[in-house]
Amino acid sequence: MNKLAIYEQLSLEIKGDIASGILRSGDKLPSVRKFALEKKINPNTAAKVYKNLENEGVITSIPSKGNFVSQDVENLKSIQINDFTKELKDLLEQMRLLCVEKSRILEIVEGVYHEFEN
Repeated sequence: MNKLAIYEQLSLEIKGDIASGILRSGDKLPSVRKFALEKKINPNTAAKVYKNLENEGVITSIPSKGNFVSQDVENLKSIQINDFTKELKDLLEQMRLLCVEKSRILEIVEGVYHEFEN
């Protein structure tokens, strides 16, 4: 079960689409109404997703034109790294609560990282 609010989950989804190249700098996002319909959420929640992304500099809102992925790709990468760091801290905190030793945590991280290299 995801502890994040739906607007936070959708914000992360859009950031993930940007990171994977599905969305690129300058791409136009669906209108708030269309986004709400696509995701089957309340339009107020959709507006909150876009406002959250705009406040973080991920998207730019242009009145009467729409919402667009920011042109500042380096800023987007920095934001994503910060998001991943927060998630990692949460996971590490959970592992520490389970009394998993630092050496075991590092061993797990090394193992997972090694899987990506292959």
